[in-house]
Amino acid sequence: MVVVLAGCTANAADEDAGVDDGGAQAPSTEDAAASEVEDDPVRVAAGPDPETALLAEVMVGLLEAADLSAEVVPFPDARDSRQALETGEVDARPGYTGETWLETLERADPPGDGRESFDAVQSHDAGRGIIWLRPRFLDGLDEPPANATFAFVVAGPPSVDAGLTSVSQLATRLSEDTEATLCVDQDFASRSDGLRAVLAAYSVRSDQPVLAAEPDEVVAAVLAGDCVAGLTTATDGIVWAVGLRPLVDDLQVFPAFLVLPHLREDAAEEHPQLREALGPLASHLSTQRLGEWNARVAVGEPLEQVAEDAVAALAEESGALDLADD
Repeated sequence: MVVVLAGCTANAADEDAGVDDGGAQAPSTEDAAASEVEDDPVRVAAGPDPETALLAEVMVGLLEAADLSAEVVPFPDARDSRQALETGEVDARPGYTGETWLETLERADPPGDGRESFDAVQSHDAGRGIIWLRPRFLDGLDEPPANATFAFVVAGPPSVDAGLTSVSQLATRLSEDTEATLCVDQDFASRSDGLRAVLAAYSVRSDQPVLAAEPDEVVAAVLAGDCVAGLTTATDGIVWAVGLRPLVDDLQVFPAFLVLPHLREDAAEEHPQLREALGPLASHLSTQRLGEWNARVAVGEPLEQVAEDAVAALAEESGALDLADD
């Protein structure tokens, strides 16, 4: 704001003089203000975790591909980045519908249905001048929207459980083998609204053997065959990197955490191409795609390179952007 006011003051003085030293007419205050808006980069918030840092870089790449100046603004906490969006410190951020349901709407029991989750946060935030970009609602891990919710993961080939694709199929497997073990963290295993609720929803015995394991231990336990399935998140990069696969929560027991860009309405008014530029991330990001991006970062690839490749892939698939080769 100080820069804008200083620029307006200088231009006002030139306007009083009528012409500059070369005899050309000085730019108007309105022209200077418009130029300031055009030159001001779109600020995209990133959280402290690798996933939101990657998503923020992808958003910046999409904006730059649409000839918008943009920059990532890192925050140490997701709450801080959300507050920055509300106050206008940033213009956009990647977000999760379930997180917003819990933290912003301050409501318990976020729904497992993605549409319900999206509609609730979209309606709430519209009154705060914040726009959530609507995804395409298709079925399957390889189709949008991306859902970074909890997930049971199983080993891939040649494991005997590689053919499992849904939690209902896992439930059948558990009913056939009462000694089959699940790996979940201790807190989730002990809560009444945790593992017991999930098992009840899928009609699995409540005394199914359970091995306490933190998310990073789950991967090793499943690979070693200590567990038929383990609980982590559907977009966990290590899971995808080592060949494990999340199961579809076909009864929608776990809360929906749809991964979507959202932005300030006033920023969209200042930059009319903003919504279209970020559209491919909402319409083409799937759980599998995000998991595979996270996997590349998890094994040490530079985040910026992964983001660059992600932007190119989204552009090619959506046909919404025209990226010129260098």
